Amino acid sequence: MKILYDHQMFSIQKYGGITKYFCELMKNLPTEHQFKLSLLLSDNQYLKEDFKIFKKVNIPLPDRESRWKLILKKRLYSVNKTYSEYIINTNKYDLLHPTYYDTYFLSKLKKPYIITVHDLIEFRFKELYAKNTRIPQMEKIIKNANRIISISENTKNDLIDIFKIQPEKIDVIHHGFNIPLTLNKRNAFGRYILFVGRRGVYKNFEIFVRAVSILLNKQSDLKLICVGDPFKKEEMDMLRTLKISEKSMTLGVNERKLNNLYSNALVFVYPTLYEGFGMPVLEAFANNCPVCLSNTSSLPEIAGDAGAYFDPTDQDSILHAVERVIFDNEFSKELINAGKKRLINFSWKNCAEQTIASYKKILN
Repeated sequence: MKILYDHQMFSIQKYGGITKYFCELMKNLPTEHQFKLSLLLSDNQYLKEDFKIFKKVNIPLPDRESRWKLILKKRLYSVNKTYSEYIINTNKYDLLHPTYYDTYFLSKLKKPYIITVHDLIEFRFKELYAKNTRIPQMEKIIKNANRIISISENTKNDLIDIFKIQPEKIDVIHHGFNIPLTLNKRNAFGRYILFVGRRGVYKNFEIFVRAVSILLNKQSDLKLICVGDPFKKEEMDMLRTLKISEKSMTLGVNERKLNNLYSNALVFVYPTLYEGFGMPVLEAFANNCPVCLSNTSSLPEIAGDAGAYFDPTDQDSILHAVERVIFDNEFSKELINAGKKRLINFSWKNCAEQTIASYKKILN
């Protein structure tokens, strides 16, 4: 079988769950199957770490947002899109698996395609995404797909509820996790709370920060470390108002350094309002890091009994959960042990094998 993965999210994301998923999927496909990634240029961190997947040009973009960076990203996207159109037109593949929801390929495609739906946040929180021009494209791509992969039962239920997709057209395939090569206990940051990923809109960063700022101000040596893009001006203004700007930092890291941050954190907190899966939860489990997380969407499905849950809309609920993990050593150890057991349910090898089975349902 020859599978084509397109450029889309690799032209957009430097870090993020979607490109992480596709990288791991490509790396773990059974060897009798071939894949091609229709991509020329990328700033994606995961591709930089694995030359077997991507041997072309890695373009380092500046971390901070600027007009110049926006121009570069648009040009990069345009070049990759043109290349993807060319590869799609060759028809030298059996199946297309687009990495996002741009409809550019629909008029050119002569082969079947499958789409992975990670979440339907735009449709669950319409008021937050009223100006999002991608929504009609997203709906069209999902409804016209030959088959759909959902990364959780929660997302499958959303697909059925929102788009009236027939259940038999959807395959639920969970993500896997990466076993850290070593659990590095060298700690350069002391005592800290860890936040990983994007911080906008439904990620609920503001409420989370307001909740833990009380604890940060009480504990003189306690810090907040955020993995991801640098703080925006409005975020820095909020941190200053809460008097924790000197105790808060952002870091852009590779996977080895991320594992190190997990393994030394007092707690990893995931305050999202909605999540299709929640890959950082498994990353924390794999690094023996106790997890505090929202009691919403797919997270109970993924974390099971291995997390300290809170109401993400309630600052007191967040604060109490975090405090319990930090100050109750026995409870923290229980969460770590439960996390190890929970990982048995997830592997990238199984994810890839189940994905191939889903591809075969289309081609057969």
